[in-house]
Order: sequence, then structure tokens, then C-alpha cells
Amino acid sequence: MIQDLGLHRAARRSLLSIGVTAALITINHLAVLGPKAFGLGAVLIVAPTLLLWWFMRTRSTVAFGGYLVMNLWVVIGFGLLKGLWKSTLPVFVGTLLSALATAYPRPTLGPVWVEVSGVAMFIGSAFVAAFAYQLVRTRWGTARASILSAPAGVLALGVLVAAYVVTDRDRWVAPSNGIVKIGVIVPTGGPYAVLGNSFLKAVQMAQSDLRGTKYQYQLVLVDVGQDPDQARAAIQRAIQDERVSAIVGGISRFGQVTRPLATQARILHTCVCSVTSIGDGAYNFTNIPSPEAEGVRWVQEAQRRGIRNIALLTQDYPSIQGHLEALKVEVRRAGLTITDAQEFADSVTDFRKMIAQARASHPDVYYVETLNPQLDVLGQQLADARIRNIASVVAPSVSQRPELFEATWYTDSNLRDFAFKTRFEKLYPGTQFATHMMPYAYDDFNMIVQAFERGENPAVYVRNIRTYEGNAGTLTKMSGSGNFQSMPAVWEIEHGRPVLLSHQ
Repeated sequence: MIQDLGLHRAARRSLLSIGVTAALITINHLAVLGPKAFGLGAVLIVAPTLLLWWFMRTRSTVAFGGYLVMNLWVVIGFGLLKGLWKSTLPVFVGTLLSALATAYPRPTLGPVWVEVSGVAMFIGSAFVAAFAYQLVRTRWGTARASILSAPAGVLALGVLVAAYVVTDRDRWVAPSNGIVKIGVIVPTGGPYAVLGNSFLKAVQMAQSDLRGTKYQYQLVLVDVGQDPDQARAAIQRAIQDERVSAIVGGISRFGQVTRPLATQARILHTCVCSVTSIGDGAYNFTNIPSPEAEGVRWVQEAQRRGIRNIALLTQDYPSIQGHLEALKVEVRRAGLTITDAQEFADSVTDFRKMIAQARASHPDVYYVETLNPQLDVLGQQLADARIRNIASVVAPSVSQRPELFEATWYTDSNLRDFAFKTRFEKLYPGTQFATHMMPYAYDDFNMIVQAFERGENPAVYVRNIRTYEGNAGTLTKMSGSGNFQSMPAVWEIEHGRPVLLSHQ
């Protein structure tokens, strides 16, 4: 009788711990499974309940074994593999290790509620294990084993923590055959043709400039097309099949696709991207003037020119939206006025009504930013409307008809040495020099080369960089940051060509 009371008490505690932990598992998996997480939670609650009910009524060994299997699923599958390894250790141990040494990457954590539920899931699974053990001990009277249970649990946890510390460290591995493969992830067609091709040529120029290196550096060109969803498979093939050791990339939309793939492969990914969230400070780093820096410099120039009222004509595109939001912050801070703001999709080709609406607001300048071919279409329609007071960030530098933007001023990357542009144009005649991409692509490739030549893991090497003297001036990066900072310059289209005003 006393044994039955003890068995019922142990069974209730065990089932309660399963129910609570199943609820935590459901919450944790909502981000990944969506509504299907409730189905998972229902299985984890209903199945153990039925098995335990069956056992308590019949003392069936099959039912008891099934119940213990469900416990093991919760403890190992969700508690240890997910709750401990993917949440608890990264949140606590991973964060501490990355703060102590750059050889450890800063953990890529999910939303707070996901990580909190993950930690709670691990704690819950510990209670599931403890109460399942009590149930087994009560059922078969194995009291002696309780003496070893706590030390064994502590030892197991210690082994897992030690394994995490060992496996999470990024180490230097020399190329076995002396060849370093570097993936080049950039689109070279469609609206990205000017930016992508100039990026590729800059990397090729950097490769051809190498002299007396320990290793041979081979470029793996990845055809990502124009669709980010299709690009994912091409990037995965470069990582898995071509075994690239690092990636240089450009264009924010494709950098966002590359980011999780580089993290999973634990390889360095540098991106000439203005979407700063790509740079996680672990394996992914952006290298281009930030939208905030562009906004500050643009407003400074606008004030110098006596501009007070601004009309906005911009495309709905991630990097352009980043520029626009940063610009609006600086415009408000400086007390300037946005008289009209219109955003358009990439399917729009008739801008005449938008131009008329913007003109009716009487701006001092029209801020225009879009990709080609719409850029030149909009430029032509502005010229037809005899509007010449135009300004931008970057856009005019990639126009294939720059004469449409004569006297347009804009902010873009600086050039430490203008001879870099001249040398490129002689080396690749007919390839348009995109200042926004060129110097950074060249520098990114050389950062990777320097890491290998020094015998350092590329990701660790870039994490440690605080300043870098590049072709676009001095780059700076704060400790733990994934974004290199640089100051943009003011350019103007003169006689159909971009002119760096500070070099006049």
C-alpha cells in the first residue's frame, strides 16, 4: 500500500514536469514551426499521459518503457541538444568566451523570448530527468543508485560544457594543398550589372596585384543570378562542393542570403553592403560607409549649399530604404524640411505624375535614389521637366547615362588615391568604375589574404582589426562590431563624369 502511494506520488510529479516542459518546448518552437508547434506540444503531453495511465492501471512493462522513451526524448532531444547546446551554453558560456577572446565568435542569438524559453526548456528537462529517475527507483526500488545520480549529472554537464568550449573555438588551419579558394558572391546582371561587374573586376585586380605570397589564391565566381532565393543554392554549392575558405560579397540583398550560410560553415564573409544588420561581428562583416555616415555627410553638404526644402523620389529597396531612414533622421536634426516624399516599386517606368507632385511642393532640391534601368528613365523624365537641382546618395555614379545628371551632387565612397580609379580604367577599359564598390572590394580581398599570410583564422583576424588603411581611406571598426566605418565624400557629375569635389 505504502509503495503504491509512493508510486502514485512519483508518477504525478513526473507527469507534471513533462507537462510544464512540453509547454516550454511549444513556446520555444513557435518561431520555427509556427502553429505546428502546438501539435508537437500536444504529442509531448498526450502520449506520456496515456502511457502512464496505462501503466498505473495495468503495471504493463510495455507502457512503462514507452513512458520512459518519451522522457528520454524530452531530456535528450529538447533538453540537452536544443535547450542546453543551442540556448543555454551560447547565452552564458558563448557570450563569456567571446568577451574574453576573439578566437570565439559572438553567439548568434534569437529573439529574447526564444532564448529564455530555450534555457527554461533545459531546466525543465532536468526536472523531467530527476522525476523520471524517482519513478524508476520507486517502481524497482533501486535506492543505491541515488548516491551516484547527482555527481553523475554534474560530471555529464561538465563534459558538455568542456565540449562546447573546445568545439566553439575558431582555429587556424593551413591550406593542405597550398591553394586558398575565395568565393566571390555578387550578381553581375540586370540592375546590378554596373555594381556587380565593377566589384568582380576590383577583386580580380587585387588578385593580380599579389606578389610573393605563401599561398595561391583562387577565385571561385558564384553565379547568383538576380533572385536571392535562387542564389541560396549557388552559395551553398560554393561552400559545400568548392570548399571555399572565405567569401567576398556585394549587394545587401545577396549579403542577407549569404550571412546564415557563412555562419553555419564558420567561414569569413565580408560584404560591401549598406544593410548593417548583415555584420554580426562573428563571421559576417560589412565594409562601406554606413547609411548614418551618408546621411550626416549629405545634410552637411545640403546646408553648405543653402538647401532648406527637400522632395524625395526613391525606390522601395532595402539599401535605399536604409539610406532614406538615416537621411530623414539627419534632416530633422538639422531643421530641414521634407516637402514631399514618394516611394515607388521596381515596376514603375512613368514618373511624370510623381515629378509634378514633387515640383508642386517647391523643393530646393530633389533627392533621387533608385537602381537602373529606372534611374536613367527617371533622369530622362526629370530632364524633360527641366529639373536640374538634383541630389542623391551613390545613384548617379552607376548611371549609364551620366549626362542626364549633369551638376547633380551626391555622397559616395572616398578615394585615398585617385590613381586607383585611373589604373582600374586602364586595366579594364569599358568597365564602369563604381566608386561605391571598388575600393572596398579590393580591400576585402586583401584582408583575407593578409589573414592567411599571417597564419591566422580569417574570421578571427578580421574580428581583431580596429583600423585598416584602405583605398577608400581609413576604415575603423569597434571591438565586437561587424561593421567597418568610413567617411563618405561629396561627388558631382561634371561634363558627364563623376568628379570628387575635394580633389578639384
